[in-house]
Amino acid sequence: MNHSGDDVLQKAVMDRLEDFQASIRTYRRTTRRPPTFLRDGVAPRMRDDAFAKARVFPDRETMMLDVVAKGGIGAELGVQAGNFSRFLLDGLAPSRLYLFDLAADPIRQDVKADPRVSLHIGDSSSNLAARRETVFDWIYIDGDHSLTGARKDAQAALQRIRPGGLLIFNDYTPWSIAEAMPYGVIPVVNELVNEGLNFEAIALSPWGYFDVTLRAPG
Repeated sequence: MNHSGDDVLQKAVMDRLEDFQASIRTYRRTTRRPPTFLRDGVAPRMRDDAFAKARVFPDRETMMLDVVAKGGIGAELGVQAGNFSRFLLDGLAPSRLYLFDLAADPIRQDVKADPRVSLHIGDSSSNLAARRETVFDWIYIDGDHSLTGARKDAQAALQRIRPGGLLIFNDYTPWSIAEAMPYGVIPVVNELVNEGLNFEAIALSPWGYFDVTLRAPG
């Protein structure tokens, strides 16, 4: 696409953004309330004693290499092109990596061909729950980011993770600036912490799409 065409698209986006901002100002002025209807779920405050060992990392790759032991059995829910899957295979050297996604075609061929990979196409929570014979050392959750979708993936992961294993959630943010839509990951993570999981780590992101690691009770 040429630059002039790109400029036209950017202007169209900014015009609609200004309309959206104006509508929010009108809502706040009229109702005297913030637009809480734009969020997906209400995040409870997490318990204080969940953060005794919590650490902060500059990015998710650094966090994964530090907190996840090499050679284990892992899973990634939500694969897209498989670029992060490639990092997981190379950096964590899992003995087995289970990949769950809605479609196989977009996933890079070298990932699909890796002998350590087991690919499962369809609803991630249902397919993960069906792996009754598999106990995972860690599960990376990057599937449906709605409150309902994130909760379904989290509940399935809890049934398949080993005691003391790790649940890693991508996109711990209330709002996706790339899609202009709410995410429900924060309420799900905070609920899990209040149910007994410990907050192990958070990885920062310049776009605000943070990653968090929770450790299951041992």
